[in-house]
Amino acid sequence: MAAIPFEERKRGPIAVVKAIFFDAKDTLGYVDRPGHLVTYKPSTQTLLETVGGTLGCRIGIITNLPKNVDSAAGLKMITDAGIAGFLDPAGFITNHDAGADKPSAEIYRYAAAKLGLAPEQCLFVGENFLEVLGARAAGMQAELKPCPPGREF
Repeated sequence: MAAIPFEERKRGPIAVVKAIFFDAKDTLGYVDRPGHLVTYKPSTQTLLETVGGTLGCRIGIITNLPKNVDSAAGLKMITDAGIAGFLDPAGFITNHDAGADKPSAEIYRYAAAKLGLAPEQCLFVGENFLEVLGARAAGMQAELKPCPPGREF
């Protein structure tokens, strides 16, 4: 009988990731003024090219928008930042569309369902620890992206 690698014993089996969802603000870039996202250069583009190309994963964004900013305006911000072309056509998810804010598990389940996937087939990457916990509570794999000190919660 083959030995089970230590990492698998420690964490359990890992589902195959078919889609990776990112938070927008402070994960892919920063907002320098209302409605304007400045992506981290060149790392955001390289990241999205690698995820979509080399890894072959579908890409989405899960974001909380203020009450006075609708989903169309949020998508325009992503488009103007030059990253909308990397997204799966159904991959832009807002709290308004999902009917729940991050870190509620419901928004992550909604995002997976929009892509026709189980949460276990998705990975969420964000700089906010509570949002990472919310994704994990929904059944997604999740990773915390390092952020400047004091901005992780």
